[in-house]
Amino acid sequence: MRGPSPGKLGVKVLLAVVLSLAFLYPPLPAEAQSRNQRFQTARKHYERAQRLRADLEGTPESKREEKQYLGIIHLYNRVYELAPFSSLAADALAARAEMYHQMGQPFGRGYWEKAIDAYVFLRREYPHSRYTDDALFNIAQIYAIHLKDKDKAKQTYEAFLRDYPRSRHAAKAKEALRAMKEEAARPPAAEASAASRGRVEVRNIRYWNAENYTRVVVDLGGEVKFQQARIGNPDRIFIDLFGTELSTVLLGKTFDVGGGLLSRIRIAENRSGVTRVVMEVGDVQDYTVFSLPDPFRLVVDIRSSVPPQTRASRKPASEGAPSESVPAAVEEAKASLPQPPSVPKPTAGGDLTLTRTLGLKIGRIVIDPGHGGHDTGTIGPTGFMEKDVVLDISRRLGKLLEEQLGAEVIYTREDDTFVPLENRIALANEKQADLFLSIHANSSRNKGVRGVETFYLNFSSDPEVLELAARENALSQKSLHELQDLVKQISTNEKIAESKELAGEVQKMLHAELRKSGAEVRNRGVKQAPFVVLVGGTMPSILIEVAFLSNPEDEKLLKSPQGRQGAAEALFSGVSKYLENINSVVAARPDKPATE
Repeated sequence: MRGPSPGKLGVKVLLAVVLSLAFLYPPLPAEAQSRNQRFQTARKHYERAQRLRADLEGTPESKREEKQYLGIIHLYNRVYELAPFSSLAADALAARAEMYHQMGQPFGRGYWEKAIDAYVFLRREYPHSRYTDDALFNIAQIYAIHLKDKDKAKQTYEAFLRDYPRSRHAAKAKEALRAMKEEAARPPAAEASAASRGRVEVRNIRYWNAENYTRVVVDLGGEVKFQQARIGNPDRIFIDLFGTELSTVLLGKTFDVGGGLLSRIRIAENRSGVTRVVMEVGDVQDYTVFSLPDPFRLVVDIRSSVPPQTRASRKPASEGAPSESVPAAVEEAKASLPQPPSVPKPTAGGDLTLTRTLGLKIGRIVIDPGHGGHDTGTIGPTGFMEKDVVLDISRRLGKLLEEQLGAEVIYTREDDTFVPLENRIALANEKQADLFLSIHANSSRNKGVRGVETFYLNFSSDPEVLELAARENALSQKSLHELQDLVKQISTNEKIAESKELAGEVQKMLHAELRKSGAEVRNRGVKQAPFVVLVGGTMPSILIEVAFLSNPEDEKLLKSPQGRQGAAEALFSGVSKYLENINSVVAARPDKPATE
């Protein structure tokens, strides 16, 4: 009997080898199959890590958990693992090292040691990145200030000055070395903490940058006195923080933002005990600064002198046409819209705002489920928490808006996480949203109180409204008064008018829905109040109190899926009616059938 031919034998052997290799080395996961796919996945991880980090750093220190830091660090690690070839990788490794650096104080010296390892790794993997001198300087600072290892600190400072003699950190390194030499005469300056010198630590900078709006948040270890000013040629805004000292993570750091209204943020010790934050901007009309407590931080809102770009699919009427005329694009779109009015209706006050005159389309809506994480909000008689109620209602509302109106919906939170108040409206501005809806459940010391009320941003002197605003803002009455002055300063008639109209439609629908429960429910009306979560919004923005969770009947209603669905449908109806009034109804997307 003849054996297999050499050719056939070779094919069999080759096939066996291929099969064995396939067994030993299974196919790469989908996210790693191509360079572009890996980069796109890495970018998503990086953006999520950045957002979670901003939320965490706006959380009171006593509420921050070790696992939260580690979860964010894991995302930064994934960025490097997926796309080590991209510039995002160095950014992610630098952020990872900074987070370990921050973890040392609350969670022990082991994290300072991890930070050193992370900085070393960053320098080794990306020796030509913009982080190399920062990383080496931070290593020296950790040795000197936190680990109290004088020998290694001295060696690292000397190596730093040898390698980077012209670095912006050079003066600080020389100062630290001089202090070490004078140790016998006085305690080394590098060893003394900000607290021991009676100074407040400047801990972090966060920012949201859009085309016509920028919000910058400076996180501080306590309350400080400050002054701000604006300088031209080039245009920049600076804030001096008195009685402060930079954290070791921020020393000499520059944030190259690029794009949008803000190009760069520089932060440095201007003189002993004074920290200067410089924001390089362009086309600025005005700016405002206000403070928030727990943790203490300064919020800087910068607005552009250039009108915001809209994503409207309809063009405004020609310059020679009357302002009341309907744009041609609106006429063309009429056939596809579910019975819109022939012209936008005026507001309840009889005005035709710019939004209505131009027939602008509402396409992107930000939904803000109030509270979250450690911030439970109101807790009902049986323990049902506001943070859970409003998250579920928000998801239901978002689904309706997407499926029936074809709107793009963005949530400020999608799970049980804490998001600082200033981050929420900043996200809406950054995403250039057309509407902002903040959803809450009310509370009263009188358990018999029921009803619904809807708010838009403005000054108020009503004690009951101010009490609610203080509760939602978590501000002292003094801070609330200062915030009211700010609201009067920055609010615009256009946004206030449209916010009031949106609030009115939502309020009517919510009240009608709650009355279906059979009880006499009071329509508490549309009100104005200085809510922090609405301050700085560049779009119509409202805050809705869907019911009184402190009332046993309302709590029972909201505990049922049917009750929460009813609230979501009422909110949806209110938004839809508002869009109809401004001639901005959007047809459902063809790829997503409308909900029955």
